[in-house]
Amino acid sequence: MGPGMADPRLRRSMLMTPGNRLDRLRKAPSYAADCLVFDLEDSVPPAAKREARSCVAQALRELAPDGRERCVRINSLESGFGADDLARLPFALIDSIMVPKVESAAGLLEVQRHLAALECDRGRAQPLELVVTLETPRGILQALAIADVCERTTALFFGSGDYTAATGGAVTDATLLFPRSMVAAAAGAARIQAIDAAYFKDVRNAEATRQDAQAARELGFVGKVVFHPGQVAVVNQVFSPTPAEIGRAQQIVAAYRDASAQGHGTALAGSVFVAIDLVAPAERLLRLAAMVDACGRHDAPASS
Repeated sequence: MGPGMADPRLRRSMLMTPGNRLDRLRKAPSYAADCLVFDLEDSVPPAAKREARSCVAQALRELAPDGRERCVRINSLESGFGADDLARLPFALIDSIMVPKVESAAGLLEVQRHLAALECDRGRAQPLELVVTLETPRGILQALAIADVCERTTALFFGSGDYTAATGGAVTDATLLFPRSMVAAAAGAARIQAIDAAYFKDVRNAEATRQDAQAARELGFVGKVVFHPGQVAVVNQVFSPTPAEIGRAQQIVAAYRDASAQGHGTALAGSVFVAIDLVAPAERLLRLAAMVDACGRHDAPASS
């Protein structure tokens, strides 16, 4: 997390909404996603890019503040649309920008230079954040350098569609294990968040979405992008700590603190051998549980 950045955001679910659909942009806040992502990139055809910028700005002006993150996915600078996207963004009304198809540290620094020239932080309490998308083989192989280069970056987002299109692989747990692991490792090294790809093979299948989200959580991802509102509840549930996980984390932290007070470096929490390496993940889980509880949007399971 870069200097001056706030604590990590709750990003279990990041709902992507086409920027040229004002009706959908207006409806997006009615769903319980932690983050609303208004899209200017892939979901908007080239002829509608200008209209999408206007629709997104209007929807942002109409949004009532509710504490949730507001994010806009821009086009890449290389596409010919990205610079105009940045020039027309109402920075005061957003919390973060999702930057697509980042393949190098130099490419991300170019985005940073545009933001600096536009004085994007003027009048803001916190610096504008970047959610950086790694969705090509080159980007995945440069993950750590990209994660480290810009202090605005608070999350890496893995995009599976472009990655498998480039490699020719199928979208399966097996083929996604390597790029997911690279993104999770780079995010962990840079002490930022890892956000998983959207599950798009069957967006109305809650159980398939659940399994895909669970695979990502086991690798260290904190949330997913979702394309369909019906995926929000199940993704929120998967990335929220369960009562059993919370109880186990409390037990680990308490046992270690008691042991430390007695001058010991290890302890037993039930049958679990506890050393310092287990304490930080337990404390992180307890902070996440507190955030979920505070937000009041811990959804019931979705039906398939």
